[in-house]
Amino acid sequence: MEVSGNSMYPTYLDQERIIAEKISLKYKEIKRGEVVIFQHPTIKERHLLIKRVIALPGETFKISNGSVFINGVKLNEPYLQKATPTNEIANGVITENVGYTLESDSYILLGDNRTQSTDSRYFGGIHKENITGRAFLIYYPLNRIRLVEQR
Repeated sequence: MEVSGNSMYPTYLDQERIIAEKISLKYKEIKRGEVVIFQHPTIKERHLLIKRVIALPGETFKISNGSVFINGVKLNEPYLQKATPTNEIANGVITENVGYTLESDSYILLGDNRTQSTDSRYFGGIHKENITGRAFLIYYPLNRIRLVEQR
């Protein structure tokens, strides 16, 4: 997969190429903080996105005053650049100061660069069946080859 755009900056850069690992999705639970690859929920042809797992099945997710709250507790997000607010986005399905309880197989996935990310704020929770892999290795450009650190 090739990263297209700056929605995951500074963690992943535009045009970096990523290998996703798929096998562990069958036996290992998806955790908060992991970076996953998934099928865009509203585009019919194969359109993959990369985002970070923020909320897990059954949890209550809320955006308030530029921060994310999970089950009423402010989420610590060390991967965000300083002063990166999480706000609702125009024409999105997530409204600030409203709690959303996730279905038993859904996840909230957000970009690390929230001001430039089309993510769950726009299209809602992502069902596990749409998650195709975990980010595993950056292999291009050659000077940025590295294993992906999962949080």
